[in-house]
Amino acid sequence: MAVETALASVMFFALLFGVFDFSHVFYCESTLKYAVSQAARFATTGNTVEDEGNPGTQLSREDSILEVIRDLSGFDDLGPPHVTVSAITSGGASVAGAGGPGDVVTVRAQYGVSLLSPYLSRFYGDGTYRFEVLTTFRNEEFPGA
Repeated sequence: MAVETALASVMFFALLFGVFDFSHVFYCESTLKYAVSQAARFATTGNTVEDEGNPGTQLSREDSILEVIRDLSGFDDLGPPHVTVSAITSGGASVAGAGGPGDVVTVRAQYGVSLLSPYLSRFYGDGTYRFEVLTTFRNEEFPGA
């Protein structure tokens, strides 16, 4: 009886950790998708957020997009290497940054989630599931650009 219980418990816990891993991965991916889409909606208007370190000064549009993504996702470790903002001008030129009025802008965020299950983590080199979220939008005709 003890042998059967040991075998069943190993399979049960492997399945349980797998369920935890998949739900955590889907939660993180869904949260990041929401944050990126809301940051893109915010950025289409040309708005910026206030710099918390320097009250009274505004962040750049790219830093504002990053700040909105951090605030809404709760992932404080997202930074410039993991979040990129690029634009295509009305003339077809590709530029870094949030572009100007009427430009098509892409916001891309990459993130990695560490897996708990040793069985699932073997399928990913360092035990981290990595994913990418992106959204593309056209800037509105905002003043001041």
